[in-house]
Amino acid sequence: MSQFPSERATPIAVEGRLAVGLLGKVFGLLAFSLAFAAVGGFVGYRLDPAWMLPLFIVELGLIFAVQGLREREGVNIVLLYAFAFVSGLTLGPVIARYTNDGFGGVVIQAAAVTGVMTAGLSGFALVVKQDLSGLRPILFVALLGLLAAMIANIFVGGSVMYGVISWFGAMLFSALLVLDVNRAKHAQDTMGNAVVITLGIYLDIVNLFMFVLRIMTGGSRS
Repeated sequence: MSQFPSERATPIAVEGRLAVGLLGKVFGLLAFSLAFAAVGGFVGYRLDPAWMLPLFIVELGLIFAVQGLREREGVNIVLLYAFAFVSGLTLGPVIARYTNDGFGGVVIQAAAVTGVMTAGLSGFALVVKQDLSGLRPILFVALLGLLAAMIANIFVGGSVMYGVISWFGAMLFSALLVLDVNRAKHAQDTMGNAVVITLGIYLDIVNLFMFVLRIMTGGSRS
C-alpha cells in the first residue's frame, strides 16, 4: 500500500512538533520571568545598596534550587519566577546608581540594544540546524576566564582592561544566548528542560545587558 507524503515525513514532523512545543514553553516562561524581573527591578530601585550582597546570595541559592528541583512540577516554575524577581531586586540598585550618575538615558538605550541583539541572536539560533551543544565546554572555560579577569580587574588594571572585559563579556554572552536558544531545539520536550533552558537564556540576556551598559557608559564604574 502506498503512503501519503505526510506519512513518509512523520519522523521529521514529530521532531518539529517537539521542538516547537519546547520552544513555546521556553519563550512563554521567559516572558513571565522578564516580567517578574521588571517588578523586582522596580522594587529594588529604591533599596539600599547594602541589600545587594544578601540578595545576591539568595539569587545564587535559587539558581541551584531551580537546577536541583527542575523535575518537580509546579515547584520548578515557582522557583524560576522567584529567582527572576530576586534578580530584579539585585539589579534595581545598580540601575539606580547609573541613573543617579546621569546615565538614565544610556540605561534605556542599553536595554533597547540588548532587546535587538536578543531578537537577532535568537533568530540566528533558530535558523541554525546543527546542535551547537559541543561548544558548551569551550564557552564554559571562556566564562571562567572572564570571571577571573573581572576579579583581577578589581585589584589591578585600568580603563583599557575594563573595556576589553566589557567587550569580551558581551561577545561571550551573545554566544551563550545562541547556544541556549539552539539547545531548546534539540532537548527533550519536558517542563524540567524548559525551566532550566529558560533560566540559562534569562541569565544570558541579563548579563548581556550589563556588559552592553558597561560599554555604552564609556568605562564608568557605577
